Amino acid sequence: MPGRWPCDRGALSLGGHPLGFPSVLTKTEYTRPVGAAGTTWLMTSRPDRHTQRYDRQLRLWNKSGQSSLESAHVLVVGASALSSHILKNLVLPGLGSFTVCDDARVTPDDVASNFFLETDSVGASYAEELVRLVRELNPATSAHACTKAPAWLLEHEPAFFTHFSLIVCVRQTRSVAEALADYSWHQAPPIPVVCACNSGFQGYVGVSVGELGIMETHPDSLVDLRLTRPFPELSAYARQFAVDPSDSLAKSHTPYIVLILRALDAWASRHHGDMPTSAERREFIDTMMSQRAEYGDAENMDEALAALAQHVWRPLQSPAVPAHVTALFDDAQCRHSSNGFWLLVATLRAFVQQCGTLPLTGAVPDMKAMSLEYAALQRIYVDQARRDLDMFEHILDGVVTKAGTSREAAGLEVDTVRTFVKHAAFLQLVRGRRLRLQRTEPNVGALATALADPVNPVTAPYHLAFVASDTFYEHTHRYPGQRHDWQADIDPLFSHAKTYCTSIGLELSDCDQMRLQHACYEMARGAHSDTPSTSAYLGGIAAQEVIKIITVQYIPLDNTCVYDGIEQAVSSFRL
Repeated sequence: MPGRWPCDRGALSLGGHPLGFPSVLTKTEYTRPVGAAGTTWLMTSRPDRHTQRYDRQLRLWNKSGQSSLESAHVLVVGASALSSHILKNLVLPGLGSFTVCDDARVTPDDVASNFFLETDSVGASYAEELVRLVRELNPATSAHACTKAPAWLLEHEPAFFTHFSLIVCVRQTRSVAEALADYSWHQAPPIPVVCACNSGFQGYVGVSVGELGIMETHPDSLVDLRLTRPFPELSAYARQFAVDPSDSLAKSHTPYIVLILRALDAWASRHHGDMPTSAERREFIDTMMSQRAEYGDAENMDEALAALAQHVWRPLQSPAVPAHVTALFDDAQCRHSSNGFWLLVATLRAFVQQCGTLPLTGAVPDMKAMSLEYAALQRIYVDQARRDLDMFEHILDGVVTKAGTSREAAGLEVDTVRTFVKHAAFLQLVRGRRLRLQRTEPNVGALATALADPVNPVTAPYHLAFVASDTFYEHTHRYPGQRHDWQADIDPLFSHAKTYCTSIGLELSDCDQMRLQHACYEMARGAHSDTPSTSAYLGGIAAQEVIKIITVQYIPLDNTCVYDGIEQAVSSFRL
């Protein structure tokens, strides 16, 4: 960050990330060692070719996520234009391997709707052509084709589906998709299934995943200054911080952390050790404002006042451990599972019992401060974070031994443990639902809410129309609209949709029925076509969810996303 030297904002680094994670470099960077004299500069090494190639995505999911993606093997069941777009968005970032399973042959209509195909592809195996042409996007990805019918494999060779990290089911019939999701669900561990289907300008993506313990949820900030629960070294630093009141430069560069800690100490001394209550916030702020310099630069005081909401008021109103993390401590898996994620959660539970707080991240934000003072303050946080990490690892060794396993067997590498500790306050557990249950026993309340959504009221009716379309196929062995007099299919499709709503106890208002009838009209008009624009958009959504699940980063879809290309509306809801 640009500024003045040596009296600029805190911009010095102590060995990269507070817990030892190197930042991703995209160009040569220059750093100046703390306390160095003169103008000697040190140049870091240039990133390797792999880092340069995948630079942009490394910024999104780091090296750990990239490694997971490159070691994954994804099965795509069903060859289509939509499959091509999903694969494109997986192969370009560096997916390790993929297999396309379909017994279909390329038709002239396929060539017209799928720009990946060539004129010479007509008559050839769709799976083999897709593998040949998509693989050209990234030579580092290995690709395979299976020309057997998915339904035949499910009946005669179901073990075929157990060799993959994740399965993407594209434009398959309900019987195939739900049977495949059921089979995958009962594997140990369950194999995640992502389903995608489109018809004309509408489409949906559904996710069927058993359990995902997500460490890297990528919050907006990992900064935890502990101003309301300071550790001894931090309190000592603030109390011993000496500033000459007559030195306006030094006074204006007092770190705002020090300003707040001193103000809280002074308040506590006048109020029998109590922190400011909600009703006393204004008084506390006025007290701090009285210390503001009448003349000169007071940016550090502005920073202190701006930091109160996040680092004082919010922690005072919240428990030391967030409720969603405490819920993990109370989960039965925390006491009985030997899964790596749950061993880490059990360790975190023991850490909190001993220390009363979560491990410190060690991250310190930029602030108005003299460089050496900022570096000293940063070192205090980093040292405490390292002490917390050492204690966590010591506890982890005992937890792992008690579970009768080892760190290696549980996949608890050094970087994994550090990542967990760094994100301890933002852990998320995702427990999904089987694809079949999303249809037969849906969350009716979520559907009713989606139908009443004032922003995206058009999306939920299309979900009902897609369900009715599958029922229509089971009765007629074709999708609605796939004949010349497509308008004759609207009423039967609408009837199937209303019957489904009745079976799950979903009441439709007159307005809902009008929207549902319009959705059935568009579904019949779409005729289960693989429209290029819808395929491109939906392919991006599906691939994004696949990457979230494979890298175990960010929060995946839970569990249905519906898109209407006519109104340009997209929404998600948990069925």
